[in-house]
Amino acid sequence: MKNRIFLAIATVAVAALMASCAKVPQEALDAAKAALETAKTAQTDVYFPAEFAGLNDSLTVMLQNIETQKSKSAKDFKAIKVAADGIALKAAELSGNVEAKKAEVKAEAETLMAGAKTLLDEAKALLLKAPKGKEGKAVVEEMKNELTVLETSLTDTQVLFDGGSNYMEVVDKVKAATEGINGIIAELKAAMEKAGIKI
Repeated sequence: MKNRIFLAIATVAVAALMASCAKVPQEALDAAKAALETAKTAQTDVYFPAEFAGLNDSLTVMLQNIETQKSKSAKDFKAIKVAADGIALKAAELSGNVEAKKAEVKAEAETLMAGAKTLLDEAKALLLKAPKGKEGKAVVEEMKNELTVLETSLTDTQVLFDGGSNYMEVVDKVKAATEGINGIIAELKAAMEKAGIKI
């Protein structure tokens, strides 16, 4: 009799355990999704793009795993709950690091913009000394136009910087402008050297 009671209790315990393992961890899943939404609002996707994309990919894989488990007779969602908890934790951690990263990128943007403006002034000064011969005039005019475009781009970037919404974009734009200005400076120096003009 005792054995039967123990057997019944054991069966109920195993069934309860299996039921708990066989249930989709919806709460953990919702928490992971909410944490990712919060992380996006905090601009984690902007300042930690690779990590944020990785978490999104993990969520997608996890949702696929849920569907796979649902089709099995012996369902086990324990690993999925662990994964969901991990995503929520990592997303919260990244959100907490955004402000520090933002300050770091802002400082980088400021340095790059100051450097770009110095290069712009250097390019303008070189343009004044550039060879003004028959061929040189057209080339100089073309470079002048290119510099005007780059200067406008830097002015727009300054507005973006002052808005403070996306310093990563500012850094990318300033790097592109700097590359363009450096190219013009190199061309001007080469032309001046060829014409025997002292730089």
